[in-house]
Amino acid sequence: MRRVAADAKNTRQRILRYSTVEFAAKGYDGARVDSIARRCRLSKNMLYHYFHSKEGLFIAVLESAYETFRMHQRDFVVRHADPIDAMRQLVDYTFEALLENQHIIALLNTANLHKGRHMRRSRVMRSLYDPLLDTIREILQRGAATGAFRPNIDPLNLYLSLSALAYNYISNQHTLKFAFGINFMTKPRRDAWLAHITDLILTYCCANTRH
Repeated sequence: MRRVAADAKNTRQRILRYSTVEFAAKGYDGARVDSIARRCRLSKNMLYHYFHSKEGLFIAVLESAYETFRMHQRDFVVRHADPIDAMRQLVDYTFEALLENQHIIALLNTANLHKGRHMRRSRVMRSLYDPLLDTIREILQRGAATGAFRPNIDPLNLYLSLSALAYNYISNQHTLKFAFGINFMTKPRRDAWLAHITDLILTYCCANTRH
């Protein structure tokens, strides 16, 4: 019985792995279940057995990708650090998580193209966001209590700012390279951008304090 369960889990993970590649490369409309099944060496019926439909498969891919992204943000580590160090780590982990998992950007671009329809049908996506806001809120409250951060910073607005600064840099790398003739994905450029956005976030949080 355990082996059957393990085999089913491994099969599901294999389907998700190849589906992630397909959806990230071709988007929801361009992705083909036939192609995914062929890569997995499974029948389409077997894919539908696990995920019921193409839409169900895409939702599962989104959930898996975002779970990986959230894991890289290391909430537990961040929560127990000094507020300024915690905020610095959150910026670092968020940027690095997107760099290491750039397929997430392609998947979220596709999800936005469809106006979030697939994410709304997910039973877990919303629950992945709430702990992140709780973490940011806790860091901000601890920082304000010690005088490190100014009070009354909105955790949602702060995260939207951080997300935009990290996400857009990577998402727009190709058009930016064309526009400015610069490869923004070299390590010196990435490191400089990370230092820049860290400074922006901390300067905002520490405005009008002694830090």
